Amino acid sequence: MGQTATKESPDEFLPPVQTREELYERFNWCLWKDCLGDAKHEWFQTIFPIFCTESESEKFWTVSDLQEFMVSTFPPELGACVREAAPILHRCLLRLGSFPYHNDPHRIMSQDVLRTGMIMLLRLNGGQLLEQDDGKASLIYPDRLNAAQRTLLFQSMVDMQATTTDTPRNVEDDFHLQKALDLITFGNFRRNPLFPTAVTKGPAYPPAEHFPSSNSTWTNGLIPLKDFRPLLRLMLLTQLHVAGIEPDEFACCLAQVETVTDRLLAAFHDRSAADFTGVSFAAFDQVLDRSLQNLFLGLPRVLGPLHSVKPLRSEKPPSSVREAQILLRELFAPSIKTQPPPEGLITNLPVLSQLSMALPQDFPIEAQKRIYSSRDIDIRQIANCVSLISTAKVMLVSGKSASKSVIFGAYFPKGFSLSGVAKSNLIFQLAPVPRVFYNSEEMSQMNPDLSTTDSRSEVSVKDDVLGVITLALQSDSTGIFTAEHKGDINLTFDVGAVEVFGYEGDFVRVDTFK
Repeated sequence: MGQTATKESPDEFLPPVQTREELYERFNWCLWKDCLGDAKHEWFQTIFPIFCTESESEKFWTVSDLQEFMVSTFPPELGACVREAAPILHRCLLRLGSFPYHNDPHRIMSQDVLRTGMIMLLRLNGGQLLEQDDGKASLIYPDRLNAAQRTLLFQSMVDMQATTTDTPRNVEDDFHLQKALDLITFGNFRRNPLFPTAVTKGPAYPPAEHFPSSNSTWTNGLIPLKDFRPLLRLMLLTQLHVAGIEPDEFACCLAQVETVTDRLLAAFHDRSAADFTGVSFAAFDQVLDRSLQNLFLGLPRVLGPLHSVKPLRSEKPPSSVREAQILLRELFAPSIKTQPPPEGLITNLPVLSQLSMALPQDFPIEAQKRIYSSRDIDIRQIANCVSLISTAKVMLVSGKSASKSVIFGAYFPKGFSLSGVAKSNLIFQLAPVPRVFYNSEEMSQMNPDLSTTDSRSEVSVKDDVLGVITLALQSDSTGIFTAEHKGDINLTFDVGAVEVFGYEGDFVRVDTFK
């Protein structure tokens, strides 16, 4: 596979890579040494062979192997939900593990491929490989995937690979290839120990054009629904693990899980397509950017045991898959278990998980205190509940519109930001299609609280895309949702219930699977 060094001496530079294979090997080495310490490397190298398949002297993970690993830390009642999500995660790991040639991936998921795929998917490098858009993170959703990360994730999940064309390649086509070269050549110099400001440059590397293109602009194809829906369901089950609510709590409400999963899937429906057989890049990109910014926060709960080191009881590793599954289940028992809040007129555990996917992660969503819950609308009482500035609040409104169930809501952050500027409210929709409306600039909010009269109470935000969004409640038990300037949406619905929740304190993540 080419002559690439895996270790460099203090006085010698590594030779420049010349082939695709050498570039891939050097990239992996640079990525691993920066992201995984010795303990994590040793842990990973212990786990991999236990679950692997061996054929013709090659060791690799199949979809079945990944399934056996993934179910290790889940209760048996959720085994089918976990297994059904394995095909798309296997494809995703295989392709990301082939970076920068994820559009032309390796044939099998070897140990090296899985390790790189794990680092890329879980962003163990802190997202440094693909930086934030224009160097600026979202003030409201700091963990949101940026445009480059969303593109890469879509390419890793889609059902087809890029094909070569006769069109001349350009800088955008080689984007991922250049990122790999940047990582490889970072630090390609030596400092003079006597004169630290004097450096000696290393040998020149070939330009990106020397290597095959990474086809980085390719976003054709679809993510098959049969693969994507199980992944959405698994993310719903694992979303709240950072709040101490484990997936086993969902075992008693699987019918509700299926209902909410269908809602999540509806968000990815491209209305311009004749048939909804798969998720297009346009829909994938838009939903992750604007509506479900926290969709994949559950991935560490699924794959964390690949790299999260735990003390073993014995120096001898497990000798079988069954032994390893039992051991992993014991080692990754959660350090904190939070009791899920009771069901309400609108809320249940899957709805809470869906809320967590859509709202900022700056309040303890598990510490839910019901301060208003009724099938009747008391305008003044609702306004008084929302006006409390000492806690974050969520208002939920359910009802019917043209025989369809709808759920709208608003999020009111606690108090003020560190700069003294009031944080922005959000308006959102949970059913039938999840959507979130907000402005990315904190100072642009319109009303910090509900605007209330004797017969009407409303909250408005200036959405980046659709303009002014208003959610109103009226004393005649009707609700109104409108979007002005762009879209011209005007929806009236019969209100079935209203709930307002308060959340005291700040959010601290449980790091069992970190």
